[in-house]
Amino acid sequence: MRDDKRFGLVDGSVSELYLLVMSTLRRSLFLQKLLSLLPLWSCAALFSGLILALIFWVDAAVVAFVRAESTGWSRWLAGRISYWGDWYGILAVGLAVWIWGRRSGRVGVQKLLVLMGLCAAISGLSANVIRASTGRARPNAQAAPGWYGPAQGMRIAKNARDFQSFPSAHTAVVAGFFAPLGLVARRRKRYALLGLAVAGTAFMMWARVWIGAHHLSDVCAAGALGWALGWVVLRRGGWNT
Repeated sequence: MRDDKRFGLVDGSVSELYLLVMSTLRRSLFLQKLLSLLPLWSCAALFSGLILALIFWVDAAVVAFVRAESTGWSRWLAGRISYWGDWYGILAVGLAVWIWGRRSGRVGVQKLLVLMGLCAAISGLSANVIRASTGRARPNAQAAPGWYGPAQGMRIAKNARDFQSFPSAHTAVVAGFFAPLGLVARRRKRYALLGLAVAGTAFMMWARVWIGAHHLSDVCAAGALGWALGWVVLRRGGWNT
């Protein structure tokens, strides 16, 4: 039996190695083809889940940082954003722009504002249902961190909101409101409006975390929920995003 000095293998093993490598490549190509057949939204959902899992991992570190650094004017600003960025601010801004669009005869603006309001309502309602079911304790709650389920999240009590952390309803409402605007602006290359939509969502995410009302994963999940629903509402509403 002849040794093959080039590969350190005995005669016959080279052909076996070749067959093994080719078989592995064929399996790899098969997997690539299989993945290519998966819907884009499935891949996006998988990727988002992996990112969210990583964010869950750093939740405790973020809470510790916020407790140490959230003081003074930054906490006051976060509180104002959190208060006025809820339904009060959304209704005021949306109604003002809708009236302007109606008076100036901009039908597209009116329709978009209606879809933005609808998406904000759906997103906020969805977040409220989910957070009542998960029963996650807020960072500032007088309870041990954890997921307490609907037994705590859905009960009628003074401190029931302490167990409604995941996801953030404030963030879901704001994200749902700005998402249709951002998606349409991206399609039409109105990057200033896209930046406004992203910034509006990001500011609310920061504010809710900075005042200790939510974990980082709470606001990230709510932001993703709002923007995903924004895409759905636009598609159903006849807008090609």
